[in-house]
Amino acid sequence: MNWAWLKFVINVLTNEAVMEPLIAVILGYGVNAYARNRRYRIIMDLTADIVDYIEEHYKEWGIKGSAKMDKFMDIFVQEYKKQMGRKPKDVELETARIRAEALVQRARRSASLKPR
Repeated sequence: MNWAWLKFVINVLTNEAVMEPLIAVILGYGVNAYARNRRYRIIMDLTADIVDYIEEHYKEWGIKGSAKMDKFMDIFVQEYKKQMGRKPKDVELETARIRAEALVQRARRSASLKPR
């Protein structure tokens, strides 16, 4: 077999002029992926905690329905800003809203399945 092409590719990749930008690109991709994963994890953790908090206290606050979602969004923005140092973007707010609705629906379904 002729492995000359493999030798050529290895020589090109190990060339200093190619290696430094290649390392920079790989590191940039890794940092970007880490930041995206961290942001997603923060959104999910905050959402679950805030939904639990609101479900425990909404009666004493005297709120129902969409007022609970408004309270959720207010608390979420405050807590997200504490964690990330900036206000959440619209996409992040929408993700949190959808996640909160899903958690509430899941809790309702599991409560309705329990015998009374």
